Amino acid sequence: MPPKPAIGRELESPSVSVRLGQALRRYFVTGLATLFPVVVTTFLLVQIFKFVDGFLGKALGFQIPGLGLLVTILVVFLVGVLSIHFFGRVLFRTLELLLMRLPIVRKVFPAVKQLAQFLFSEEARQAAFRRVVLVQYPRAGAYSLAFVTNETKTSATGSPQTLLTLLIPNPPSPFTGPIIFVPQQDVVPLDLSVEDAVKLIVSGGVVTSPLQAAKPSNPR
Repeated sequence: MPPKPAIGRELESPSVSVRLGQALRRYFVTGLATLFPVVVTTFLLVQIFKFVDGFLGKALGFQIPGLGLLVTILVVFLVGVLSIHFFGRVLFRTLELLLMRLPIVRKVFPAVKQLAQFLFSEEARQAAFRRVVLVQYPRAGAYSLAFVTNETKTSATGSPQTLLTLLIPNPPSPFTGPIIFVPQQDVVPLDLSVEDAVKLIVSGGVVTSPLQAAKPSNPR
């Protein structure tokens, strides 16, 4: 039997350069997702510290070691206090609306805000994603990771049943993807935290935890 042509072999499996490119892209996205919140937080704190320390130095005429850091911590704390109360919410909401008018910022700001809320707010995580499950999607026999965002009882499908609202994330973003409605008995609850699931998604599967079924809440 004559050997297969080179073109046939290329179609059967990706070339080394394609696989290398996919691996490099996956590693780059993973590193970016890991560094992004750390770098942004550090950058903001450093900029606030430089501004406060310089302002205090000019105002007082001399430097007091540690005073700039102390004031920076107080500023961050004050912003947190203001953002909880009505006046602060109105103020920051107004600033957000102004930022959303800028051509480039309006494309980046919503995603950054959503990611920051998810990372730093336990309430935001609980409100967005209740738990992690496996569901057969996009076909029977192929399983996808999904976040349960809601559940409802309905008879729209015929007999009354509970449908789970599932978000199927599109890597590397855990916040975007198709939404499907699946009967409760057709999903596999996982013993996997939302945080670990997000790490798995943004890394493209590089950073992963064992996928183990959750134990029943009331075993018999």
